[in-house]
Amino acid sequence: MDFLNSLAELIGDDPNSYRGAPRGQRDPDNASYEEKVKKSVRADVRMFSGCMDTQTSADVGNVATFGLPPDAGPGGAGGACTNAMILSLYQNGGNCTWLELLRAMQITLKQKGFSQVPQISASRKISLNGQFNLVHPRTNGRTKALLIGINYVGQQGQLRGCHNDVKQMCGFIGNYGFGDMKILMDDGGHEQPTYRSIINGFRWLVSGAAPGDSLFFHYSGHGGSVPDDDGDEADGMDETMIPLDYMSSGQIRDDEIFRELVAPLPEGVQLTCVMDCCHSGTILDLPYSFVASESEMHAVAGGATPQMTPNPGFSFAKVLKVGMQMFQMYQGGASTASIGMAAAQAFGPDALAAFTGGGSGGHGAYGGDHGGG
Repeated sequence: MDFLNSLAELIGDDPNSYRGAPRGQRDPDNASYEEKVKKSVRADVRMFSGCMDTQTSADVGNVATFGLPPDAGPGGAGGACTNAMILSLYQNGGNCTWLELLRAMQITLKQKGFSQVPQISASRKISLNGQFNLVHPRTNGRTKALLIGINYVGQQGQLRGCHNDVKQMCGFIGNYGFGDMKILMDDGGHEQPTYRSIINGFRWLVSGAAPGDSLFFHYSGHGGSVPDDDGDEADGMDETMIPLDYMSSGQIRDDEIFRELVAPLPEGVQLTCVMDCCHSGTILDLPYSFVASESEMHAVAGGATPQMTPNPGFSFAKVLKVGMQMFQMYQGGASTASIGMAAAQAFGPDALAAFTGGGSGGHGAYGGDHGGG
C-alpha cells in the first residue's frame, strides 16, 4: 500500500506535501477553496452563535421578559442567544429565511439591552435569502439531538439559566420531530456534563449518521478562549467549551470539537448547532460565515445582497493534522486495518476503502458500535 497516495485520495492533496512540510503549511493547492472545503467537511453543518469570538454571552434574569409563549419552557433565567432564537422562530411559526431569523435575533437582543451580535457559520455557502430549516429536505432520515446545559452548581462562576435553556430547546425542537435526544445537565437528574461525557455525547450523536439524517446540537454553558497550542488558528487562539470538571480534565478545544463532531459526518447529513456561550463565533471552525452586525444589516436594508463569505479563521490544517496522525500510525507500524478504522472514525465510513480497498460494511460514521452513552 502506498500510504501517502491513499491519504492524498482521501483529502484531495498532493502526497508530496506531507513529506517534511512544516505543520500549518500543508494546505492543499490543487483545487478551489470550495472544492477543498467539500473534501474537508462533507456534511451540511450550520452553527448559530449569539456572539463573536471576542464577545461574552449573557444570562437573562427572567426569560419571561422576552415574551415567549407560556408553554415554551420553565421560565426563570436563561441564555440570551437561546431565547432570542426561540422567540424569533415562534413569532414567525418557523417559516422564515436565514436572514430574517438573524435579523429578528439581532433586533430582540438589541431591544433587550444586549450587545451580543448573532452570527451563522456553515460548511456550505448558504443562500441567506433561502428558507431556514432544521430538518433535512429528505424527510425519511433520522432525527437525533444532543443538548448540554451546565450551571456549574456550587462552583465559582455558577450560572443560572443553562438548564432552562435546554428545557426550552427540547420543547422547541420536539415540534420538528426530534425525539431521540441525549441530555447532559448538572441538575442531579441527568448524566453529568463532564469532559468525557461530552466527548461520548458527540460520538453518540454522529454514530450511524447517514445521508438524509437531521442532527441537532445545543450547548448552553461557559465558553473560553485560550492560546492556540498547535499553530492552526489565524488569531492565535482556540475557542473552548468548558465542561463541568474543567478544573481536573481541562477545556474542550475547538480542534477536538471539530474532530469529534464535524469531521466524521458523511455527505448528505445535516447538522444544526446552537452555541450559547462566550467566545463562540467560530468555535466549530467552519469555512463560511455571516455576522449580523449593525453595518451588515444596514447594508442589506439599503439593497445589498447578504452573502456568506469565506471564514479567514478556517484552517485546512485541522483536517491535515488528523491525516498526519494516521501517518504517524503508519510510521509506527500500525496495521492497514487499524489505520483504516482510524480514517473511518476521522473522515467517515467511505474513508475505509482508501486504505483497505474494502467498504464500510454499511455502517455510518464511527460504525455501529462506537457510540457513547
